[in-house]
Amino acid sequence: MNDLYLILHKVRGQAAIDVATRVHLRGGREIWFIPTSGHRAYPLQWQALDPALRRSAEQIEGSAWAALPDHYPRIEPRRSLVARLRARLRASLTAWVLREIWKVRAKRDGGKATLTS
Repeated sequence: MNDLYLILHKVRGQAAIDVATRVHLRGGREIWFIPTSGHRAYPLQWQALDPALRRSAEQIEGSAWAALPDHYPRIEPRRSLVARLRARLRASLTAWVLREIWKVRAKRDGGKATLTS
């Protein structure tokens, strides 16, 4: 299953060339899928990739490799939209409650807000 192939297949009605792998199933059946996306492919033609290409790609290092843009860049995890909205709502409600407490204290103390330790 680790053998990679260049395949010619159809994507949105257009011819496309991708790297794919072939999976052999029971009964002599096989399926093709594109390992970078996980999508299934239905190739019209295919050609095995030269193993020397894979070996040289595994040995790439250095500044040239580091400067190369990634096809699927690593996305740093961040808080979800719901978590961010909840935090903003909590901060707003806390500020509002504190303002209301100060108003009640000011009214109770005759217009003078006092600090209590």
